[in-house]
Amino acid sequence: MTSSDAQHLAAIVESSDDAIVGADLESIVTSWNQGAERLFGYSPDEVIGQSLNLLIPPERMNEEARAIAHIRGGDHVHTFQTVRLCKGGTFVDVSVTLSPIRDTKNAIVGVSTIARAALEPSGHGRAAAEIRDRLAFLAEIGAVLGSSLDYAQTIDRAVHLALPRLGDYCNVLLIDESGALRHVAGGHVVREKEPVVLRLAQQTFDGRPGASLPTFAEAVMKARRTVVASHEDLLRRISRLDLSTVDPELRELGATLAPWAYIGTPLLVLGRPAGVISFGTTETESKREYTAEDETLLEEFARRASAAIQNARLFRQIEDLGRLKDEFLATLSHELRTPLSAILGWARMLASGHLDPDRSRQAVDIIVRNAQVQAKLVDDVLDVARGMAGNLRLEMAPVDLVTVAQRGVEAIAPAAAAKRIAVEVRATTDVPVTGDAGRLQQIAWNLLSNAVKFTPAGGRVLVEVSAHEDTAELRVTDSGSGIAPAFLPYVFDKFRQGDASATRQHGGLGLGLAIARHLAEMHGGSIEAQSEGQGRGATFRVTLPLRSVDSQQSPGDSSAL
Repeated sequence: MTSSDAQHLAAIVESSDDAIVGADLESIVTSWNQGAERLFGYSPDEVIGQSLNLLIPPERMNEEARAIAHIRGGDHVHTFQTVRLCKGGTFVDVSVTLSPIRDTKNAIVGVSTIARAALEPSGHGRAAAEIRDRLAFLAEIGAVLGSSLDYAQTIDRAVHLALPRLGDYCNVLLIDESGALRHVAGGHVVREKEPVVLRLAQQTFDGRPGASLPTFAEAVMKARRTVVASHEDLLRRISRLDLSTVDPELRELGATLAPWAYIGTPLLVLGRPAGVISFGTTETESKREYTAEDETLLEEFARRASAAIQNARLFRQIEDLGRLKDEFLATLSHELRTPLSAILGWARMLASGHLDPDRSRQAVDIIVRNAQVQAKLVDDVLDVARGMAGNLRLEMAPVDLVTVAQRGVEAIAPAAAAKRIAVEVRATTDVPVTGDAGRLQQIAWNLLSNAVKFTPAGGRVLVEVSAHEDTAELRVTDSGSGIAPAFLPYVFDKFRQGDASATRQHGGLGLGLAIARHLAEMHGGSIEAQSEGQGRGATFRVTLPLRSVDSQQSPGDSSAL
């Protein structure tokens, strides 16, 4: 094409009554003619370099994405009717044709859009009214979801607001701490039937044998995308069931609800599936199938619900952190004051000069012992601070894990003897690892002192050291007070304690296990806790990489987190 031909073509494009817009494959506007300015109200300076999405109503984003996908494949997108947003927020019905833009090597580098106002005003009116209605619906949903940080309550209100627009009944399932789906909200257009929806959801997701009525929540979670099931899909699913194995109550509930079609989409919090929100139509109510417009609307609903869940959870985490901070500071003050009071009291008695030699020796012993307790508290706080700042260093060298365990037992032997706690060690001859001997000793001491602290007088502590293929293991089991199931997931968290009350029986800052986990992970290992519940003891298992006998490690090698 000659220069004059190109100029002639550009003049034709610029003077066309149609809106002719060029964009790259990322939908960034590269050209904008006068027809586009007249139709949409934006000047070239306002849109060139901006995303085409500023012209597309939220309800139509999927439509544009599908069109661009076709263009990337080299296809033309034939004329179709749609709606676009103009400057100032008004809507216009348009006819749109999309074509690929190719470079001199015939590679697709962009998309050309030709749009003109639709010739049917009534169509524009209907489409604009429909979009305004949907936007108003989503705005109302957003207002409800943002009205409270109690997301269970607000989601329940929101799903009722969505009935019957998105279906005749609905369910919201969220993943609980154990990783299972649990029903948190639901509804039905006929309020008298809501107990049926609730009971059916509970029966289906309580893990009982026979709870196999057609549900698609697992498929939604696995695929992490919207799943739509037509009435025919539901019938096929039911036909594959052996109804004789299905709980009679479930069969009765399903017959009462009479599902016709289903749609469900995942709730994503920080990019991870957090649950499923689903709607269904019924044979006794609307008896309708789901459309692409329903799918788009539900996905936008789910995005807003996910944001509400995320905000509420973050707020609760902040509240929990504030409470934990207050509890930790109160505990720290108490734990530091206790040995300090003993040190000051006996030091004053020594300074008075009124103690005989025996009482003076006793005073010195008490002062030293309490100073050591206070030093350990300060060391724990400093270790946590260093770990959080990434300044905790390891001096790596060959170490025998059996020796580490034995020295840990020797360190806690006086405390165990005082409580008449039997400490048994079971170990193979040699379990070689590579690590910082002092820090590994700290792990063992923290676990053993914790076991002795929470084991009642006359109890038992078992220490096992073993090697399994490429893994070394240190296991500490006690017959003590155990760990409540609700607290077990948090047992290694910094500043957390199972009993943070002012009347708690055991001292400490709640940092020992957090430090042990951090040190184990710095060594390339891990630590886990197991307990069958309160009063049933606990087991702590540390795993570390086993050092092969051929490996060489210089005692001077070090690493830092």
